[in-house]
Amino acid sequence: MNTQLKLISAIVAAVLHSNSAFATNTEDTNIEVITVTGHQQHYNTDQAHGAMRSDVSLLDTPQSVVVIPKEVMDDQLVRTLGDALKNDASISIGRVTTDRERFSLRGFSLDESTNLLKDGHQHFSKYRLPMALVENVEVLKGPSSLLYGQSTPGGLINLVTKKPTYNTFLTLGMKGDEHGSIRGSFDAGGSLNEAKTVRYRAVFEKEQNQNWREYQDDSAQESDFFVGSLMTDFDISDDLTLSLHYDKSDELAGQDSGALIDDNGYVIGGDTMIWDMPWTKIDAQSENYGADLRYQLSDDWEFSAGYNKQHNERERWESKPQTGSYDPDSGSYKNKPYNKLEDWQQQAFYFDFIGSMELAGMQHDLLFGGNYVDHQYSSLKVKGKMDKGNINTAIIVPQPDLDYADAKASGEEYKYYGVFAQDLISLNDEWQVLLGIRFDQQDKTDADSHTVLPKLGIIYHPVNNASIYANYSESFEPQGSVMDDEDGSFGLELDPIKGKMVELGTKWELLSGKIRLNAAVFNIERENILTNAGTADNPITTQGGVQRHSGFEFGGMGQISDDLSLITSLMYLDAEYSSHDEFQGNRPEDVPEWTASVWAKYSLTDRLAVNLGAFYEGDRFGDATNTFEKDAYTRVDTGVSYAIPVAGQDLQLRVNVENLFDTDYLGGGENGEVNVGKPRTVKFSVRYTF
Repeated sequence: MNTQLKLISAIVAAVLHSNSAFATNTEDTNIEVITVTGHQQHYNTDQAHGAMRSDVSLLDTPQSVVVIPKEVMDDQLVRTLGDALKNDASISIGRVTTDRERFSLRGFSLDESTNLLKDGHQHFSKYRLPMALVENVEVLKGPSSLLYGQSTPGGLINLVTKKPTYNTFLTLGMKGDEHGSIRGSFDAGGSLNEAKTVRYRAVFEKEQNQNWREYQDDSAQESDFFVGSLMTDFDISDDLTLSLHYDKSDELAGQDSGALIDDNGYVIGGDTMIWDMPWTKIDAQSENYGADLRYQLSDDWEFSAGYNKQHNERERWESKPQTGSYDPDSGSYKNKPYNKLEDWQQQAFYFDFIGSMELAGMQHDLLFGGNYVDHQYSSLKVKGKMDKGNINTAIIVPQPDLDYADAKASGEEYKYYGVFAQDLISLNDEWQVLLGIRFDQQDKTDADSHTVLPKLGIIYHPVNNASIYANYSESFEPQGSVMDDEDGSFGLELDPIKGKMVELGTKWELLSGKIRLNAAVFNIERENILTNAGTADNPITTQGGVQRHSGFEFGGMGQISDDLSLITSLMYLDAEYSSHDEFQGNRPEDVPEWTASVWAKYSLTDRLAVNLGAFYEGDRFGDATNTFEKDAYTRVDTGVSYAIPVAGQDLQLRVNVENLFDTDYLGGGENGEVNVGKPRTVKFSVRYTF
């Protein structure tokens, strides 16, 4: 038994011992005996605030929206955002590196600067996103530029963070896996005064992660990660609430750029081998703070505004393996080492007026608002000399001695803002119409651009618990110039990218709202796209052409019976470059035709529950030229949880097995490099709430 498992066993034994002592003491008639009844949490949600920027029911939202609730993420022992998003078949996970994950939604890549929100703020996401702070995840499908401005047309991801609570609690937890990873967490909340007008939430998590992949000197890839946050609510009056938030994360991790596949589809060097040198690392810090104000102007009108400041710093020691130079006969390949210091600072602001009124016999739910982002980036990069490694003889390229006096500086800055108006008109009990319009502007050196974006939605309610809707929306992605100094198009000024979507869908609530079903068909066209006409080692950014994605998706979530809950999804996607100089007729990289997922929870008793899930991803091409294909796979996960009564509360124990049948598969990638699927892995957690 390794050290981490011994530590877990000791903690569990100590708590059980305290429970035994407590049971003995209850023989004293002066001590109150507390009987605890176990409770299994089921899967359900009825709204997504980010979809309409107000508390509108999902049935009254003319857009496909999926919410992945906390209960699902707890049962799956979610560690990263990708772990959570696997529950929605419309999302594919692209290339995963040490410090971040890339995603596509309905086949369109999500931009790390614009397609991720945190509590409705635009959030820069080129770092490990701290899931310990997240309450649930909202997936807003299709263009959402009306409310949030520039973004790709596949949709947006909104992370809804944990909030202050009225009632006092403290949760201590520990998670780990068989590879030696361990995480300890602290989550506390409550009121700070008797009137409960001042509330807080504090979350801390410390992780030491051991990867199953190894460097060529047989050392494991490791990472240390810490995140801490504090959120407070102040009820200044009955109508006015001020919320403050602060969080900071720190990560130090070795690099793992992924694997290389040969012409026969096999992983070169084996599944566990890392091409990067063992001295590579990422040292990244992120700080995030701000305030939100909510004022109830009247019974029908509310004003809210928020400000958020984000600061990210990162140092990257890269060996940058040139996998395109790999010689299969000798095993040699080139490395281009460098060190890079990067600094991002982003300020985001929004305001909303939300209200309702009756006019001409019709109900109008109105939203007027705007948002503003100021983004700044700077970097220093110093390059080392090309050197050769060898996977056959495990030659380790030495870490170069680099001097920042030789570094090359670069940077960019832009501001963008927009104002919008939206009206959800209830014509009668059956029909609703959504009208929206936005003006969007980007101010950037040599790349100023602006546009007007419309949105139209129609909703029909055949019965009270169902809706059928159609919508038309557009997306806007202003560009700048190519910033990568190793790109063959470095300095090229790029034109804005635009997208259009038509969607028809339906939503149903069954069993008094315990089950929610949704289905949609859609067609999205994106014009003036960016592609890489070079290779992973020598990229060449080009622009032009049309990308068309059309498909069908289905999803369901809820409590099937008193004992059974599930979340499931399915998507079929026909995606191609319908017009392009080089890739016309090709399918975009890492976009499968079929994807599906299901995760079920069955409560055997009030205290014992089992989980079983399956995640399917179909065949997909590993590059834009469609020269090699990754096979379809199905991964099966399972788990069991048990709640033990301890000192009046429940000690939650869980053991999960990821990839139960040890299926070999290839995950996401980029330009021929791929992530190898994780083998069968046992994970566990212990959690206790005071």
